[in-house]
Amino acid sequence: MLTVLGEAVIDLLPTDTHGGFKAHPGGSPLNVAIALARLGEPTTLLARFSRHAFGRMLHMHADRNGVTVTGPMEQPEPASLAVVSLDPDGVAEYDFYLEGTVDWRWRPAELTVPVGTTMLHTGSLTCLRQPGATEVTSFLTRLRQDGELLLSFDPNIRPTAGGALAETRQQVTKLVSTAHVVKASAEDLHALYPGESVTSIGRHWATLGPTLVVVTRGAEGALAIHGDQEVRRAAPPIEVVDTVGAGDAFTAGLLSALRSSGHGTPAALHDLRHDQIEAVVDRAIQVASLTCTRAGADAPHLADL
Repeated sequence: MLTVLGEAVIDLLPTDTHGGFKAHPGGSPLNVAIALARLGEPTTLLARFSRHAFGRMLHMHADRNGVTVTGPMEQPEPASLAVVSLDPDGVAEYDFYLEGTVDWRWRPAELTVPVGTTMLHTGSLTCLRQPGATEVTSFLTRLRQDGELLLSFDPNIRPTAGGALAETRQQVTKLVSTAHVVKASAEDLHALYPGESVTSIGRHWATLGPTLVVVTRGAEGALAIHGDQEVRRAAPPIEVVDTVGAGDAFTAGLLSALRSSGHGTPAALHDLRHDQIEAVVDRAIQVASLTCTRAGADAPHLADL
């Protein structure tokens, strides 16, 4: 089983009329969990859910898509909100409403690995926003030391969500060192290390603990770094509706491809050959590309690939 740890957020997407917004379930970890389940992977989401209307909406969305939900339920705090703006090319930007919301209040007793988990993915604001980020980091550090699970991390940097750059960079570095697989976007790396090249940052991260580092580059495809191997894969030409959830779909495609190819454990991950890296990255690009042809975070099902 794959477990995803992190937030479930309401995305308010613009409608076509009168400048209004429509609520959609979102948040990077929830999107990854949904995409994994649609790819046929048995998936659990470890999250904190509000007892109010938006919290119920998020829980129901996970249930409808075959994701098992665990973690603190019926919490008194409200759900987190992200207001989405789309530029003329369909690229999404986010304004967040996060103060006092349910997702960032993790306690040590709430952070337990569901029985049967072999891969655990996390990332985004859950790993960066206090007070819960410290507990999540300690939890991941212990899991890495135990060595039993394959750990995956996506920083998914959101500059509009606040936080000093130096502190964010330090926290991301800690989390990169706990993971076996790190996926990040070129935008993440530019936000963290302005002026530095994506390749040099990826190479540096690969020395901190991960076995596989993958950097997505939008229409230019993706770069994968595995030991001394560097693999670049192109993205197909597509007609983009929007990019909401595309990075999360890529992560799900990558993890699903690693598991199905027999490289879903820390030991097996070391044995990836060049052609196998190409195959898993190509699958991740395919899943993300299909998501970009749909409105919102609407990842494809296995039959769509």
